[in-house]
Amino acid sequence: MRVAPLAVALSLALAGAAGAAGMTVKDEMKTVVDPATNTIFAVGGEVDPANGPDAAKVSAARWAEALAASQKLKGAAVHLVGPQKQPGEAWTKSAADFAKLADDAEKAAMKKDGAGFSTAANGLGDTCTACHSKYKKQT
Repeated sequence: MRVAPLAVALSLALAGAAGAAGMTVKDEMKTVVDPATNTIFAVGGEVDPANGPDAAKVSAARWAEALAASQKLKGAAVHLVGPQKQPGEAWTKSAADFAKLADDAEKAAMKKDGAGFSTAANGLGDTCTACHSKYKKQT
């Protein structure tokens, strides 16, 4: 029996999100968010229509990777939302923005929408930078 790449990607994403429950923010960032955002940022550049006509030639396997990464971020966002992780309205807003952009990336990956995926990836980058500037100063 042959398993479709999308089914494998979905299974991996759900397993990763389920495994993230109970992690500290630091652990979840290192084990779930960092690898997923690296994939999203890379694919976001590959599919960005501003990068020329080759952006439309991204393989189905690469789109499956983008979808799986987006779904992992959605799972992580569920764990990051709310004052139980960090108190304050700014944290909650950053986590909510992160969740929305992960959802946008997932929807764009499902449609193989390069422009939409690239926009979501850029938005995630901006959200990550803004949150890190407040909660995790880069050294």
